[in-house]
Amino acid sequence: MHPEVDTSEDRRVAEFLARMSGAADGPAARDVYRAAFDRLRSRLDLYPVPGDRASVVFESAARTARILSADCLPLGLAVAMHLYPFCVLQCIPLPLLSLARFQRAMLVRTIRNRSLILANAGSDRTRGAGHTVVARYDADGVRIDGTFEYMSLATVADVVFFKAPLADGGGVVLCAADLRASTVRIGGWQFSGSMRLSDTSSVTFAAHRVPRGRYVLVEDGEVLRCTSDYQRCWFHLFLADLYLARLERLRRLWQLRCSPEQIVSLNELAQLRQYALRLLDDFSSSSDIERLKQTTSAMKLRVSLMAQSAMAALGDRADASELRFIKSQPTADDIILRSIGALAV
Repeated sequence: MHPEVDTSEDRRVAEFLARMSGAADGPAARDVYRAAFDRLRSRLDLYPVPGDRASVVFESAARTARILSADCLPLGLAVAMHLYPFCVLQCIPLPLLSLARFQRAMLVRTIRNRSLILANAGSDRTRGAGHTVVARYDADGVRIDGTFEYMSLATVADVVFFKAPLADGGGVVLCAADLRASTVRIGGWQFSGSMRLSDTSSVTFAAHRVPRGRYVLVEDGEVLRCTSDYQRCWFHLFLADLYLARLERLRRLWQLRCSPEQIVSLNELAQLRQYALRLLDDFSSSSDIERLKQTTSAMKLRVSLMAQSAMAALGDRADASELRFIKSQPTADDIILRSIGALAV
């Protein structure tokens, strides 16, 4: 049993799923994915409105992600991995007349003009395996070596955002690296079943050069933490919207009853979402990050608990297993629970 196809967006996703349903694993499947995604993306708005308030930018981008996630959560997650870093790039406050601000403007223009697809590498999940990516200065910019275990949209992305410590201990570089190079190796899909549609793989850099203008050196640890937290807040906002869109579709599909407790949670989430977007609009410096972080973390945790409840209600029915991934997606639920004293350290 599948959701009814009743909108043009539903039909586009259904066509994508039909193309992927007959694809085997390995390189051939990635070729099918690339062709199916290219056909799908030509009909989607993948670039948020430029030059507006952060809340407006978010709403314009989140609509696309919600539409996809309602029909196919893994696909929605994959596209969000393009949308949320682009929103961050566009909206993060930078000093006027700074080099970073100029570099940002040039990169945003390039992405829009060339219709590039972005990816984001590195997360909490990579820490257990060891963070091996390092940067070294050379004559052309910085050289990157090492592996990130998780990168969504690996088959179709053109540019990947990540941070890498300098080998000499001189700080951290925030990079926007090209992926179409012989010095980049994309691994096999990390997930099986329907989750392979998130197109998540490892990415390995071997003496890969990121030229000047495509990286920023951050020597201040507090600035780096604020930048990482700001980015994570945007991700949590997208996660909440995506999973809620999917949960709503599953409820209608399987005629699941929405309990009074769930109705209360949805109402609270709507209020938290409104507050978080207001905080994004007002964000100007590191002093603003803690309230934003607390708010979006609370949203992520609440949606995760709702997803786990829905999994229990759905049992072995189709698509239920996809909901479990939010629990470990950054920031993992255990980390949030420990931060609020709800779980022993």
